[in-house]
Amino acid sequence: LGLRLPAAAADGSTLALVELPRLKLSFAARKGGPEGEVRLYSLDHAGIFLTNGGRQESTLALLEGIPHALLLEHASDAGLQLLVPAHLPARPLVAAAPFSTDLVLERSDAWLESVDNPYYVYKIHVSLAFLSTTTLASALYLLLLRFLHRDYAACAALADTVSTDTAISDEELRLLQHLGADCHDPDHHPDAHACRLKISHALLDCPARPPWSLTREMAHYEAKLGNTSAECRLTAAEELALLNRCVVDAVDPRMHEEGLPLHAVLLCRNRRAQLRAELAGASACAVHVPSPPERSQWATHWDPTLLQFDTPKLHRFLEELQMRWNPARVLMLDDILNLAKALNSPRAGTTIENGGFLTLFTLFQGSMQARVVEGNCGPELARLLLPLHRDAFEPGLLQSILHTAARRPALGPFLPPFTDTRRHNRREVFVGVAPGDADGTEAPLGTLIKNVVHELLALTRPPTDAVRIAVQ
Repeated sequence: LGLRLPAAAADGSTLALVELPRLKLSFAARKGGPEGEVRLYSLDHAGIFLTNGGRQESTLALLEGIPHALLLEHASDAGLQLLVPAHLPARPLVAAAPFSTDLVLERSDAWLESVDNPYYVYKIHVSLAFLSTTTLASALYLLLLRFLHRDYAACAALADTVSTDTAISDEELRLLQHLGADCHDPDHHPDAHACRLKISHALLDCPARPPWSLTREMAHYEAKLGNTSAECRLTAAEELALLNRCVVDAVDPRMHEEGLPLHAVLLCRNRRAQLRAELAGASACAVHVPSPPERSQWATHWDPTLLQFDTPKLHRFLEELQMRWNPARVLMLDDILNLAKALNSPRAGTTIENGGFLTLFTLFQGSMQARVVEGNCGPELARLLLPLHRDAFEPGLLQSILHTAARRPALGPFLPPFTDTRRHNRREVFVGVAPGDADGTEAPLGTLIKNVVHELLALTRPPTDAVRIAVQ
């Protein structure tokens, strides 16, 4: 629209009017340039027309990250300004470009009708170095655009322009909350944490709160402080002001309300102690460290429950055993990732006793293979997946069999394979004992466990004379 317009098209028709109904703006075409060229003049703002005349290198730098802006020029003093529609921007996640700055505009008529003005106007300073904001809403919108464009230095510089100690309007609150909307690609850059904290500091006295956890952001900032650029860093006074609002004690109820890890709380507490000591001229300060976690023995854990099972006890166990399992010959990379993701989920429903046993056992034994690049890595995968089952360290026969195979991987190929001998094997449910099954063909799971227990218990007995002679 800012290009020079021809006086008439090839068929003789001329451009007379351009209307932007969502923005409630209209532009009329008329001659007005020094060379008599046709320009689009605003019918809503006197003496202003669309232009490309100010698109110098410095002006283009101001336009970065604002793909939907119109460049306007005032006919009287050649002053430049940007007209930016108030559409809410979103920066979607792009897997192929993790640091993408491409924006998608939410062209919601309901949102435009709810704001005071469907567009924001920013005057370009005569030095072409920065944009001037006139309202808090326009400052918040420009801050939002700079943040989504990952222009962290400009965002940090703009943070003070949104400072206020009074209640903000619904439009301003929506723009503030949109900074942390789920439609944006998550940004964990060190400077991004610094910018969020700059905004939090500017709004310390405002009744509205930014859409992020102050303590969590402060902990991320402190952990990445060495990688934060100088132009985005907080001053010591700004840090202390924010740290005084953070959760710095494990007994603070906000710790559990916000789901904060103890590490983040103590990181903020120690940083506050350090800054206070530095301001007081002290050379040392007290720090608090979390208690070391209990050492996990998953790599060496073994369950001797197997040794406690005699024939009657094994029969009673098999009578109650039932699990659901989908057999497969090979697990490829996508299958492995989906399996690991399901086991790592807080709501993981797969346990060793309801189906995980057969998956892990067949990987240990070799009848099911796992291939990531080339070759079979089934036993290694099974050792990694075993501790992810929530009942992996509970005493039990199935757990004992799996931990034995994990501690002695050479046993795997010599263990009996699982064979589905059922006459009607379309069901995915396997049982330890099937009613009326005399030869065990309808309960291949029970047959497998009995054979495995027999083989492993045989290894615990001293070798017979015949075995000694054969070995010799």
